[in-house]
Amino acid sequence: MKRYTPHLLIKYLIKEFSFSLLIFTIIFSSLILFITYIDEILFFKDKEITDNFFIKTLILSLIKSPTLIINLSPFIFLFSGIFFYVKFLRNNEITPMSLSGFSKNFITLVPGIFSLFLGILIVLVLSPITSELSKYYETVKTKYSANENLIIMSDTGIWIKENKDDKINIIRADIIKKENFKNLKNISIFVFNNNEFSGRIDGDNVTIRGKVWTIDNVNQNLLNENKISKNYKYYSQIDLDKLKSFFNNSDVFSIWNIFYELQEIRQRGYYGQELVIKLNKYLSLPLLLFSMIILSTIFTIKTNYTFNNFLYAFFGILTGIIVYFLADLSIAFGKSGKIPLVLSVWMPVILIMTFSTYSLLRSDE
Repeated sequence: MKRYTPHLLIKYLIKEFSFSLLIFTIIFSSLILFITYIDEILFFKDKEITDNFFIKTLILSLIKSPTLIINLSPFIFLFSGIFFYVKFLRNNEITPMSLSGFSKNFITLVPGIFSLFLGILIVLVLSPITSELSKYYETVKTKYSANENLIIMSDTGIWIKENKDDKINIIRADIIKKENFKNLKNISIFVFNNNEFSGRIDGDNVTIRGKVWTIDNVNQNLLNENKISKNYKYYSQIDLDKLKSFFNNSDVFSIWNIFYELQEIRQRGYYGQELVIKLNKYLSLPLLLFSMIILSTIFTIKTNYTFNNFLYAFFGILTGIIVYFLADLSIAFGKSGKIPLVLSVWMPVILIMTFSTYSLLRSDE
């Protein structure tokens, strides 16, 4: 019977777990790429792309997929852990490891700590790459969006480009009030007709209801009109939901620049809810990956039974659904203000860590 030294066992466990992780990374990546490719084809089918249509959509799918893979990494690690430990059970490798003086906790912790290390690498090294890919992806998709409206944030304020019939309006605001976006301050609307500047509208405050923007203390300086009024109704193509959506894609920010972006938008009066969530997802990811490995042992080497592969797959899918639902529900409570936003991101991780650690310590046979 084979005997293990600590060095050999650690090396062997990391090697075998890396193989399992590679397999499920390829499986998930293939599924994500296929679904993303179909989605891009459906998006671009009515757009004016005549040359190399399928190649261009495939390239965009390849650019988008890495971000989705990182977002799904907890589930990749969960299934990798299940496959890894089931393989050990099937090959009856736990017994010689135990006879060599190594507990099941040791066999669990080595891949867990390795996953923790990989999580740190994902956050520090891979996320900057995927964030740049996401920026490029969003830039390309914006060019083909139906309304071609655009929002950017800079040192001079928040800028909105809005196409209205044959007019282009450039809107600038200093401050966005809170998370509801219902109020803007110090707004200026620059009006262009047929790409020629035709005037501007300035106001102190804006209240947005639907697509109607009510501007207070207005000074209109148009080509054929110059007047001051108490309020003015500006009919926009951008409503509150659309305005919020421009700030919801936090995938374009990496761990290295998200702090700066948060500081920038908070100077404009915007709390940065999505960025706070993304930041804490980055910070909690290594611990979450560690927890996924511990979870995978609960119905594998921590039990006294072996099941068929279908049941193992079922347990993995069920666990994944529960984790996803728990995380989604917790963040929903955080966004609604029922619990602190930061806690809403960490709460599922804390619960999974607590449950996994309890299971780890409860049985060491």
